Amino acid sequence: MFELFARLIKVAFAEWKLFYTDAAAVLLLVVAGILYAFYYPTPYMNQTVSKVPVAVVDMDHTVMSRQLTQMSASAQQIDVRYIFSDMREAEEALADEKIYGFMVIPKDMEKTLRNGGSVNVNVFTHGAYVMLHGNIGTAFTTCALTVGATTKVKRIALGKKVPAAKAMAMRDPTPLSIQTLYNNTGSYSNYVVPSVLVLILQQTLVIGICVLGGARAHRKFRKKYREAAVENEELPYRYFGRSLAYFLHYCSFILFYHFVVYNLFDFPRRGQLLPMIAFAVVFLFSTINFGMVLSQVFLRRETSMQIFLYMSIPILFLANFSWPSYLVPSWMVGLSALLPSTFAVPAWLSIQQRGADIYEASALLYPLALQAVFYMLLGLVLTRIRDKTPLKTGDM
Repeated sequence: MFELFARLIKVAFAEWKLFYTDAAAVLLLVVAGILYAFYYPTPYMNQTVSKVPVAVVDMDHTVMSRQLTQMSASAQQIDVRYIFSDMREAEEALADEKIYGFMVIPKDMEKTLRNGGSVNVNVFTHGAYVMLHGNIGTAFTTCALTVGATTKVKRIALGKKVPAAKAMAMRDPTPLSIQTLYNNTGSYSNYVVPSVLVLILQQTLVIGICVLGGARAHRKFRKKYREAAVENEELPYRYFGRSLAYFLHYCSFILFYHFVVYNLFDFPRRGQLLPMIAFAVVFLFSTINFGMVLSQVFLRRETSMQIFLYMSIPILFLANFSWPSYLVPSWMVGLSALLPSTFAVPAWLSIQQRGADIYEASALLYPLALQAVFYMLLGLVLTRIRDKTPLKTGDM
């Protein structure tokens, strides 16, 4: 038994050494996983969009309109750069992208509100920037509603001669309180980066396995080691030994992301030990076996890099974290079921950001486990076929 384990470890160690001696493997399996973990979150270190340049078109020129303008200027999300009297000036500034939105205070706003009427305060935003559009609309809307509510409360308090608190309750008998769970700051980085980190693990691992070659005939870059014992080991030892090297190596990446990257960029970290272990096992074995299958298909080590680097963005969208899966065409949903990231991304988010336990995460971990078994069996079959097939791909 010890001898069998020693043979497995010998293959794993030989493969692991390649991660640091083969130039392409070093970039993919060592450098990329670390570099991208810092590169992707860095642009979003400010967490939320703030101080967006905007303008106010004041057609009322009253105390109330100036109050609304001052309140808007003090909002954290926006920065009132200009105050115009003509809407055309604001439209030109928006077209030149000097501003990304503006609010139009209509004429006679104060007079209408004091007489108990209603006023339409229009907000125009640059719709090409979704994050800016939402923040500008929220900031202006909050300020306008606050001014309107204050005026109405004062009118109720004076008219019915009641305290301001009671007047406020009469004006809004069912106040609404909205609490954002799992992403309290509303940070864009908390929303997008954790999902991208899972994709980084998958893409670098799959491409790295393919770059190091699947079948022995593909591993021409190891010409001087072609007759080595580990390169000609029996199929189970060679397959599972190499898989073990990738598994242990990428377990260290998951720990690095959890304890270093998540702390450094202040991402939600609610993952419990048991669900994280279960996730690491099923995700890595699913991805490793997926890569082992593909490595038997590609005849040259460059092919996987050419294909999967260009497919990273489509694969990211197929993970459906940015768009509900029920709104995606059924054929794309079926295609996405072939990719580990489709189940791994929501599983990782549920464990890390929502603190899901093993039972709650099981609905997403089961498909990953099935993928791991399916791709392992397929990988073993393809490896056996390739071992018996002489290939002339040329030395690299």
